Amino acid sequence: MATVTQQNDITAIGNYAGTYERQIRLSVFNGLDIVNDLNVVRNLTAPRNLPKYAANDGFRPLDTSIVDPSGLAGKFSIRKLVPRVGMKIFRIVPEELRKTYLSEGLSPNAKEYPGGFAEYYWAEQIKKLQSEINDNSYNGIDSEDILPYDAGTAYTVGSTLLYDKDYFEVVTATTAGQTPVSHAAKFKNINNKAVAKGPGTIIKEVYATLPARNKIATGTIDRTNAFRKITDFYLGIPEEIRALGGIIRCSRGVYDDYCQNLLTTFTNGTDFMQVVDASGKKMSGMYIFGSDGLWILKPQSWMRGSRRLFTDVNRNLYVGTDQTADFNSLGQIVPFLHGYTTVMKMILAFNFADLDLLFVNDQE
Repeated sequence: MATVTQQNDITAIGNYAGTYERQIRLSVFNGLDIVNDLNVVRNLTAPRNLPKYAANDGFRPLDTSIVDPSGLAGKFSIRKLVPRVGMKIFRIVPEELRKTYLSEGLSPNAKEYPGGFAEYYWAEQIKKLQSEINDNSYNGIDSEDILPYDAGTAYTVGSTLLYDKDYFEVVTATTAGQTPVSHAAKFKNINNKAVAKGPGTIIKEVYATLPARNKIATGTIDRTNAFRKITDFYLGIPEEIRALGGIIRCSRGVYDDYCQNLLTTFTNGTDFMQVVDASGKKMSGMYIFGSDGLWILKPQSWMRGSRRLFTDVNRNLYVGTDQTADFNSLGQIVPFLHGYTTVMKMILAFNFADLDLLFVNDQE
């Protein structure tokens, strides 16, 4: 007889003795900030070109004997948003809760979790899914770039592989033949990181080919030097780009170091650097000193752990999806004997439209 794999660990509530608080506490996660922070392309179901047109020089002194331009007027270039589909599968087995306090009112033929739990279950699962996407997208890897496991390969730290339908990253060097099953501690499951190539991964890939002016060395940034380092990074951006205004994106850790360094740099306060909206309400980020409010240092929850600084000028960093509602809506529901299986699927893609506007430091 077929068995149904248990879907929830009910150990903590399995003993019906005593009473329980009616409200169930849920975990606290980051929301889907990365979609809210970036330039969103919706209805992305096929590769989308991000065209750029750059006009060439041509201004010169008047000469009536010259009737044609001396070269091309401009040139097109293309970067692409390539959609990748991610999913999370749910298997609903109401009978699992039969011997717990949540089983009050649970019908023997119930298809859904009982009232008092179902709403908490779905709220928690949706928040967790959005957090997985938010916290793993920056360094995301395209699954199509990950090769299947090779038993003859000794994998180095940082290598990625596909093994028995799951994606893994090597955290401890292996010898040939070692697998995520035989030596589990040497591998980390990265399924939630292997959906789409993220901004951090793209920056690493293009870093070597960026012009020298687009790579601004800062060295290590910490709470003793963050103000000077980030100010120097801003000043390293060419003057014509600084005049446009933009965002310098960073992790919360870098931003915290910046704020701590401000306390020792400006002993009389830093209110003049706080970003405010038209109504005077404080917003996330700090104005870059000397930028006349044109540039903002903005902490991003989705850059957690990174020491990277990079510019986003004229909403240059795109995130593509089909519909943002896909991040909290269920797909096909497939009944089975003791419940049902369903899935959430969503399209995700990232890219910079114009690498000429991308300025980065030398930290990752």
